[in-house]
Amino acid sequence: MIASTTSKVLLSAASRSSALQLCSTRGLASAPAEKLRCIFEEYRKTNFSRETPNRFKKELFKSVAPSPTATEIDVEGINMLLRNIGHESDCLSRQEQDTLLDEAVGHHDTRSIPVEKVLQLV
Repeated sequence: MIASTTSKVLLSAASRSSALQLCSTRGLASAPAEKLRCIFEEYRKTNFSRETPNRFKKELFKSVAPSPTATEIDVEGINMLLRNIGHESDCLSRQEQDTLLDEAVGHHDTRSIPVEKVLQLV
């Protein structure tokens, strides 16, 4: 029983490591955007393998939008989403949030990101 649990943990860690390596070769995005891209892609492959990546992203971020017609989401909503999918340890720090905001909207005075920008970044 212990051996099978250990092997599952090792396999999970190995698959996550390979997914992160695969993701890190894409694009010239900021480190926080790359981090999110890898986490969400791994989650999609594990839990939503039949969904297209674009459809998955729309459904995922719709869950943290303040309303169905919202055009922006609060950057803290991304951390709430990470906690909801079991990646609490991967939540973005304030500095990572600022970097993401700078990349998405050019400043971090306001703490929200247009949904279309979030979909492009991740």
